[in-house]
Amino acid sequence: MCGRYVSPDDRAIEQYWHIGARNSGQWIRRYNVAPSTQVPLLRLDNHGQLELDDARWGLIPHWWNKPALPGLSFNARSEEAASKPMWRQAIRSQRCIMPALGWYEWNEHQKARNRAGRQVNQPYYHHAADDSMLAIAGLWSSWTSPDGNQLLSCALLTKDAAGPVAAIHHRMPVILTPEQFDLWLSPASSIEQVHGLIATSREDFEAYPVTTDVGNTRNDYPELLEPVEVA
Repeated sequence: MCGRYVSPDDRAIEQYWHIGARNSGQWIRRYNVAPSTQVPLLRLDNHGQLELDDARWGLIPHWWNKPALPGLSFNARSEEAASKPMWRQAIRSQRCIMPALGWYEWNEHQKARNRAGRQVNQPYYHHAADDSMLAIAGLWSSWTSPDGNQLLSCALLTKDAAGPVAAIHHRMPVILTPEQFDLWLSPASSIEQVHGLIATSREDFEAYPVTTDVGNTRNDYPELLEPVEVA
C-alpha cells in the first residue's frame, strides 16, 4: 500500500516528458503527498496529445452517488482492477501516469519512536538509484458532483513487491519504463497488453530509513528525505 510519495515540480515534469509549458508555476516539488490532495497527472487529451493536469488523489468512479466520497480509493490492486466496479472502466480505457521522485513505505517489522515517544513502524524512502523521474501507473475518472461540478480524480496501481522493496513492504507501486508509456496511455491497448505492462514494470529501486516525521501529513519539507540511523 503506497499512501505517501514525493512529487516533482511542473517544470521537471514538462522537461522529462517533452511537453510544452502550459501551467508553469502550478506545481511545486512536494515531499509528503497524501491521499485526497491534488496531484499532477499525465494523460492523453481528446486529440491523443499528452497533457499535464491536476486530479484528486483518491478515485471517484463516474457512477458514484453516495453523500460521502469513497474512502481508501487511492490505491488499486492491479490483480483485481479489471474485475472490481471501482476500477474496471478506468483500467480498460482511462489510464494515466502520476509523476513521482520516490515513495514512502513503513516497515512493520522494524519499530521506531516518533517525536511524541510513541512506537511506530519505521518509514523508508524508495527511489531510483540515480534519483531520476518515476512514472507511476495510474487510473483516472471524471465525476460530476450533485451540484454539477466536474472533478478529475485518480488512483495508483500496486503489485506484489519485488527486489529490495520486498524486504520492507509486501506491496509496491506499478512503475513504468519509458518504453511502456505510449502503450499504457493509449485507450486502444487491450487488457492483456495492460497486464503485460504491469508484469514487466520496474523493480530496480533503492531504499533507506527516514524520519518518522513523514507520518504527519502537515510535514512537507526537504529534510524528510534525509537518511536516519536505525537501531
